[in-house]
Amino acid sequence: MVRAVELYYDRGLGQREIATILGSSVSTVSRLLADARSVGIVEITINRSIEKRPELSERIRKEFGLRDAIVVADNETPENSLRLVGAAAAELLLSVLDDGTTVGITWGPEPAHVVEAIDFPPVRGVSVVQMVGSLGKGDPAVDGPELAMMMARRLGGTYRYVQAPAVVESAEVARLLMNQTPIRETLEAAARAKVMLSGIGVLSDPESGLERAGYITDDERKSFLASGAVGHMLARMFDASGDEIDEYNRRVVGLSFDALRRAEWSICVCDTKIKTAALRAALRGRLFNTLVVCEAAAQELLSTAAEPSYAER
Repeated sequence: MVRAVELYYDRGLGQREIATILGSSVSTVSRLLADARSVGIVEITINRSIEKRPELSERIRKEFGLRDAIVVADNETPENSLRLVGAAAAELLLSVLDDGTTVGITWGPEPAHVVEAIDFPPVRGVSVVQMVGSLGKGDPAVDGPELAMMMARRLGGTYRYVQAPAVVESAEVARLLMNQTPIRETLEAAARAKVMLSGIGVLSDPESGLERAGYITDDERKSFLASGAVGHMLARMFDASGDEIDEYNRRVVGLSFDALRRAEWSICVCDTKIKTAALRAALRGRLFNTLVVCEAAAQELLSTAAEPSYAER
């Protein structure tokens, strides 16, 4: 109900357009709006715990041709920004789940904060599946299979994880691992997920997840950066056009970018404008269809969106 009334009252969308975004019928949207008023969700304003920027959200959605976008008002500290963006993404996630939904998840601080914010799931029988192998170092609750397990517990569902590192020594090793029955079946289940949730990494940051995990050295990160790589999702690197960096990506044990593009809901979570260049490149590559982002990054995206054809790509 809250998602429907936000789209209707805050962003001024018609019921048919809202139905398209939510994947429901116009009659369902009409009933949600009516029920929201009768139960007190809508009075004069929309009651919500997270301050959002509805006009900016709508500009981002239209400019980049997304299924939906949510812009979260900036906060004083990076820690609070990450927490609030994660909470907004959790709210969105819960609004699109049905009984028996499969959710694909990666690792990293953004998905971890989404999981932390999940409360009172409205559905049953959810299956959580890891979409890529785990990072080799770091906090297992953020960078490993524990994150999928924690999400499953909060949703009251089951989980599966990829029993392999995210990146291995060669393309041949990656191919052999992905042909192993347990890994192949897990990735096949992940590829069928209705909802895919991911953060985004940036190669200009020494704290990039791939370097933090020891999969690339600082010198290698700088070398990839110099050769055109700007960011990564699913442990796979991409350049400023959103195209893959094949030299590295053939070594990844996980889903492809095409799996992200095919998902009904492919949700990217970004909490800092430091990642704007990587975010812009991922938008060019159509690597996700829904964005939950902090206000600073949203403003930066719009200020540099001189290319007129994002929505047409």
